[in-house]
Amino acid sequence: MTTVDGPSSPGGTHPYALWDAAYVLGSLSCAERREFEVHLKACPSCADAVTDLGGMRALLSQIDRGYVDTLDEPDGYAGLPPLRDELLATVNTRRRRSRAATWTLAAAAALAIGLFVASQSNPMVVTPAPQPSQASALTMTPKKPVPLTATVTLTRRAWGTRIEMQCTYEAGPMDVDYDGDEASDKLAMVAVGRDGSRTELATWTARIGMPASLGGSTSMPVDEIASVQIISADAGAVLLERDL
Repeated sequence: MTTVDGPSSPGGTHPYALWDAAYVLGSLSCAERREFEVHLKACPSCADAVTDLGGMRALLSQIDRGYVDTLDEPDGYAGLPPLRDELLATVNTRRRRSRAATWTLAAAAALAIGLFVASQSNPMVVTPAPQPSQASALTMTPKKPVPLTATVTLTRRAWGTRIEMQCTYEAGPMDVDYDGDEASDKLAMVAVGRDGSRTELATWTARIGMPASLGGSTSMPVDEIASVQIISADAGAVLLERDL
């Protein structure tokens, strides 16, 4: 094997161009090795060359010692070209495998980055779970001269309808006589179906100046509810109503 004389060796684009093989095979002196390692940090081409030759030491160790001894004989060089070709073919195969693995990893990384960027920039990539269809709050209409105000909100669900109500008792006790019966501050929220059915959703006691937040559910779909009412729990009189 031809050794390297040092940084002034000819044949390359810079003084270190032929140091790669000597470095891999351990032929450099300690000072030259340190010098070349400093150079490798700033020279990608030399670093790649060292990487490509990384398996050469292991390949050379597989050569039979008896074969090496014949190289000094006059006809010993006859077997050298086949060995050289075999080594070069092995090295080239390893290079191709290494490059293929590198390209595979790079492609996988690029795909992962592309998917991440796409998910950030394209809202259609990640589809949020569908939210229940909820209408805005609807103001209820008084049916009797009572000091009540209320709004009602209906939310469509897969199993039926969720109904929320906000109600405020604004004045003194309800002293109005409903249909000949005594007035009462006990109230109820009722859902009236288009088929005439009635479902009581909640009951409560009205308190002066105190808002009440009620909620109830029914298996009736929104489309089958004709109206929502607030009634006097005792007399059954309709105090407020929202037609749908």
